[in-house]
Amino acid sequence: MTKKLKIIALALLYALEIQLAPYHYALADSDYILGPDDALKITVYREEELNREVRVTSDGYISFPLLGKVKAEGLTVPELELDLTEGLKKYLKNPNVSVYVEEYGTITVSGQVEKPGSYPLKRNLTVLEAISLAEGFTKIAAQNDVRVIRMENNEKKMMKIRVADISKKGDRADDISLKRGDIIFVPESIF
Repeated sequence: MTKKLKIIALALLYALEIQLAPYHYALADSDYILGPDDALKITVYREEELNREVRVTSDGYISFPLLGKVKAEGLTVPELELDLTEGLKKYLKNPNVSVYVEEYGTITVSGQVEKPGSYPLKRNLTVLEAISLAEGFTKIAAQNDVRVIRMENNEKKMMKIRVADISKKGDRADDISLKRGDIIFVPESIF
């Protein structure tokens, strides 16, 4: 292949990558379950006055022109797109709605990890994966005394996870899936 053809081929690949970038993000969000505090960018093709940046409220709704309150919590991005499209059909001919997640709900990892902080809950994330996001345990971490603190039905629930045992055995059955708002606390080892 000549140098000129290589340059043309690279330019075409770059142009294609730019054109397909929005679809890549849409596919990544297709199985994400929406919930409170998610920030969404909603666009309606050829209806710029309807384009909005909204946040899912604590009770699971968004506010959208012409439709008012729309339930978003518990839906995937494609499901919300479909609900908005169906609702707008009363007002527009063939509406084309796109929803992008701009900010995801978070979980918090604190205590004896290398990088404590809040992390986005983009997918089904487990305790072990969250600790990996926080760059692992410190040298003084009590790895078999990890606690997950979760609010359910306005009650605080605490679960103890033996992460070192999960890692050693390779049995991920006890590595629970996290929910938005969960706090993973890694205490200091006594020894």
